[in-house]
Amino acid sequence: MTVLYFAHARRAAGVDSETFPLSAPITSDALWELLIARHPDLSALRASSRLARENDFLAADASLHPNDEIAVIPPVSGG
Repeated sequence: MTVLYFAHARRAAGVDSETFPLSAPITSDALWELLIARHPDLSALRASSRLARENDFLAADASLHPNDEIAVIPPVSGG
C-alpha cells in the first residue's frame, strides 16, 4: 500500500509518501494505528484528518487493500 501525505500530515510524517508491505486487507482505523506507530506526530492530526482513496473519503471501517494508494488529508483552507 502506498500512503501519500499532504500539508500538515507531510510535516508530521517527515515524508511525502511511503509504502507499507501489506499481505491482507486492513481497515482505515488499523491503517491509522500503523501510521501513528511509525510517525507519532500524526496522532495530533488524526481527529481532524481524513483518509481518501481515489478521491473518496473513507469511513473508519473501510476495507483497504495492499495495492491501494491512500492519501492522508488534513484540514485545509484557502481562498
